[in-house]
Parts: sequence; structure tokens; C-alpha cells
Amino acid sequence: MALLMALLAVDVGAGTQDILLCQEDVPLANSAKMVMPSQTVIVGKRIHRARSEGRDVFLTGSTMGGGPSTRAVRRHLDAGLRVVATPYAALTLNDNLDKVRAMGVEVGETASRGALRIETGDLDLSALAWVLELFCLEMPEAVAVAVQDHGYAPERSNRIVRFEYMAEVLRSGGRPESFAHINPPPHLNRMCAVKRYLEGQGLRSLLMDTGPAALLGASLDPRYAEPALVLNLGNGHTIGAVMMDGRITALFEHHTSALTPEKLCSLAQRLCDGVLTNAEVFEDGGHGAHVEEAPGKEEVRSVVVTGPNREPVLRSGLLRGLGEVVPAAPGGDMMITGCLGLVEAWKRLMEK
Repeated sequence: MALLMALLAVDVGAGTQDILLCQEDVPLANSAKMVMPSQTVIVGKRIHRARSEGRDVFLTGSTMGGGPSTRAVRRHLDAGLRVVATPYAALTLNDNLDKVRAMGVEVGETASRGALRIETGDLDLSALAWVLELFCLEMPEAVAVAVQDHGYAPERSNRIVRFEYMAEVLRSGGRPESFAHINPPPHLNRMCAVKRYLEGQGLRSLLMDTGPAALLGASLDPRYAEPALVLNLGNGHTIGAVMMDGRITALFEHHTSALTPEKLCSLAQRLCDGVLTNAEVFEDGGHGAHVEEAPGKEEVRSVVVTGPNREPVLRSGLLRGLGEVVPAAPGGDMMITGCLGLVEAWKRLMEK
């Protein structure tokens, strides 16, 4: 397949959506890029605005990431206002619609009179196309998107379901691009929602998990050397991985807010030694851990650190005992690490 003329890469996080327009005839340093609030932040602000106006809310659209939007829904209900959500939009709040109703949300297709209609979804292509047009740039025909998909789990912890999926990828070889999908598995309902949206716009697409996208992007830093420990400290989650021979061989994922630099470094060392257990991370409120192969911390050559919350651990100096510490900035900008991981995954999967 010939190289695409242009690809829009969108890395959707809990706080930001990081956007890169990659064009064949434009050097990366000159490429258009944006770091903007994520759609869940935008939806949350729209709900807050409705609450300040004393208006009910009608959520309609597709399943998307929660976090800020879910917290805004709870505050809206606490204020004595109504929230009605279509079934697909309601799945943003919980995979079990009975639990959504137990929150006080009405699941249905009809809004209350005077309610503010708010569209849910991890992407707003009309907004992105409008911004690009302002700068005489065209929306490309191909889009790669990263979202953190916990998986559809109405009767189980979605933390368990998510990490079962990640562990299976590691057991199957652990190639980072194995977390990217042209057609996502049905249980990855957040990816599937984005896929349907992009297909409806007539666009080619690739979907990938945010954590592995960041790991793949960080590995493109020229100072990266294996065996490597790669850490991505995102706004919502932190993922750590051992990478050898271009594969992810050990992995853990936790909530960034629960990690001090000391705790993170302890988890990282135990991961490199192959002794970090899934139960240890899960029972601490994280997602989990899985080890297929670990080199031992003495064998780690580079500690590659990325993500918007990396500064505290870098300032602490606690990672220096694990190898050369690399504040990864592939392409010269740490915030497009995940976008470059998406571009690399596209090359590996779509342009062979």
C-alpha cells in the first residue's frame, strides 16, 4: 500500500486530546499540532454550564471516556436537576445500565422540556475540521485515534477485563502495534464507538489503546536503548513497561493520582525484576500487572519517561539507579508522544 499523503493522529486522554497532522511532504518539525481539552472535559463543562443555568441535561451520542463528564453528571443530579441519556451515551457512565439508573440518570430517547442537548463522543471531527480550515489545512481521509478502553464489563470489574486483554497481548508476543486495531474486538466498546463514528464520516481509521501508543511513541526517541523501562505518566493513568527486542515483556498500570515518586519507582524496580504481581497493583486500586519476561533492574539500559505528569519523578532523581534516564520527546515535543506512536502503528499495520 502506498504511503498516505496525510494522517490525523488524535491521542485522547483524561485531560487533553493531543492532535498531530502528519503529511508526507511536511517535515515533522513543521507539522500542525494541537493540545486541547479532551471531549470528556468539554462535555463536563457543558453539563456544569447547564447546572449553573438550572437546566436539565439530555446526553445523546456514543460511548466515550468518563472521568470529568461522569463527575459533572453526579454534581448535576446532586443539584436536583434531571439527566436523561440514550443507552449508548449512558454506557459512558457504567457498562451496567441498572447501575446508571441507580445513580439517578434516566435512560431513554426523549429529553425533558427545556433540557440542554449534549452530544457525547471521544471525537468532534466537525470542530477539528473547522480549526484546520481556519489555517488552510484539509481534513485527511485517514484518522488514527488512541483511547483508553477498559472493555465492556457489565457484571465484572472493568479493571480486571482491561488487564486480562493486556496480558493476553503480552502472552501473544507483546508487539506494541498489537494493541492497535483496524477492526477493534467487540468488547472494546469505546474503540468500536469511535470506529463507527469515523466510518460514518467516510474515513479510514485505526484505533489503539492510549498506554501502548505512548510506549511505542516513546521508543522512537533516539536515546532509547533496550532493555528499556518506559514510563508514561498521564493525567489519569500511569503505565510502565519493560521493552526488549521491540516487544513489551512486562507491564503495569495504575492511577497517576495514587502514585508518589517513591511509590512509582518501587513499582518500576519490581517490574524490572519480574516480581511485581497483578494482585499487588489491583488491590492498591490500580489496573494490574503482568510479567512475561524481565531482565532484572541491573540490566536496564535506559529509563524512558514521558507524559504530562513526569516532572515530579524526574526531579526526584529516584530513577537514576535503574539506567540512563531519558525525558522522551520524540519529534521534539513530549505531548505528541502518543500521536507518533499512532503514526508508527499505522505504518506497521496499514502500509506493509
